Amino acid sequence: MAGTLYIDVGNTRLKWRFDQGSMESMIYASGQLPSQLDVAWGNQSAPDNVWMVAVAKTTVLQQLHDWVSNNWELVPCAMTVSVADCGVSCGYNQPQQLGADRWAALIATYAAFPEGAVVVDCGTAVTVDAVNAEGQHLGGFILPGITTMQQSLSDRTAMQWIGRDTSSHQEWGNDTASCIGLGTCKAVAALVEQSIERLQANGVCDPALVITGGDAELLQPFLEIDSQRRDALVLEGLRLYALEKKI
Repeated sequence: MAGTLYIDVGNTRLKWRFDQGSMESMIYASGQLPSQLDVAWGNQSAPDNVWMVAVAKTTVLQQLHDWVSNNWELVPCAMTVSVADCGVSCGYNQPQQLGADRWAALIATYAAFPEGAVVVDCGTAVTVDAVNAEGQHLGGFILPGITTMQQSLSDRTAMQWIGRDTSSHQEWGNDTASCIGLGTCKAVAALVEQSIERLQANGVCDPALVITGGDAELLQPFLEIDSQRRDALVLEGLRLYALEKKI
């Protein structure tokens, strides 16, 4: 297979896209990742290059490296965060502390919305980042993911949470499950909307809102402002980064 394989290795989910293909994903288990990759990629011929953006544990990354090396005789190239890439300047005092997935999402978002944007990645954690019209990353927020918060309440209290039903059609919860679902989703939505309102009020920019991640479908119904959902956002940014590096 000619071309490049792009991989997004999250804390619970693996996403990937070949040059000419659509995004695919799976929830992985660390000890079972090699066998899962056999199923996902075992019938694929080797790509020319493999690029990845990763925030997963070292053991997971090593299993991925080993599989690619053993099956395709390739060494994956890893995205790193620097002071500036693809027209975006990092807002962290120490850029290497910013997650590479957030950096990829910022790069893709700025390429699509150069007038400025807020990007929200709804995964195991929720991250919120802002970039202005000059490509300056203004910084962001990190908080527990929506499902993470819901599971934590169930695990650490006597409250019983039964799943992902957020009851978005309700204004107020009327049982434990709907109260947890509504409370966690509205908390994240309120932070996102306040962030955008402050950027507008301070004359920084009138940002677009971009949402990605596995829990994006939970958050989006609670937002009272327009948003763009882009499930492959991190992979889009990884591709732009790889093209700039020309490897």
